[in-house]
Amino acid sequence: MARINFVAEQVGNTSSPGVQAIIKRLQAMGVLEPEELVDSCLDLLGPVEVGADTKKELVEQAKEWGQIRWDTAANAQAATEHTGKLLQLIVATREYQFA
Repeated sequence: MARINFVAEQVGNTSSPGVQAIIKRLQAMGVLEPEELVDSCLDLLGPVEVGADTKKELVEQAKEWGQIRWDTAANAQAATEHTGKLLQLIVATREYQFA
């Protein structure tokens, strides 16, 4: 549990250089639909392959946020926050932990 919490805390820190690099790569992709965000984050973290049930849950969470947009300061702030949360969810998955 401590290992999961440690990694989740690290990837949730959107000001850290590694997470900033992920965010910059996502920004370069432009507007992202929820499934695109999930697929991109999985790829940038590993790549990590998750099972169908896990992916469904990740996409459902991302759908609650809607499109990820970087075009205004407010959108970019929300996109950064949502990306950090999604990264935390991914690193907490069984597939990531046992990859």
